[in-house]
Amino acid sequence: MYRWVVFVHILAAIAFFIAHGASVVMAFQLRRERELERIGAILDLSNAALPFAYWAFMILILAGIIAGIMANWFALGWIWVSLVLIVLLWFGMHAYGAMYYTPIRKAVGLPYRDKGDQPALPPASEMEIAAAIRASNPGLLAGVSFALVAVILWLMVFKPF
Repeated sequence: MYRWVVFVHILAAIAFFIAHGASVVMAFQLRRERELERIGAILDLSNAALPFAYWAFMILILAGIIAGIMANWFALGWIWVSLVLIVLLWFGMHAYGAMYYTPIRKAVGLPYRDKGDQPALPPASEMEIAAAIRASNPGLLAGVSFALVAVILWLMVFKPF
């Protein structure tokens, strides 16, 4: 049974990365776009993939915890560090996304989330939209995410402590 739980854990990780890949591509592609309609479409595509990514992430975490209990990994430190890192990554990326991509959605004239769902407003000027897009740093977002995921993967594979 343990192998099946680990299988589900890995499968959920793959599903999460596939779904969340739309957001990663969006973050880099936004800097190249100038047309309001294309910017809106890219933002909407990323937004549409998020529910699937969230479900995959929840299954990933649940299966990982179940596998950890089944194998008594919680007696070791590596699993606790992995959980702390994944929670920090989740909240950090959520905060980053809200800080930079909510203002872009608002500026483009799309519905956005700011203390709850907010309706679309008229689009801002091209200069304001460009400034909102330039304020984000997709390289930092992707780099930090990749590094933390690599550390978590290293901890799971090598179980150093």
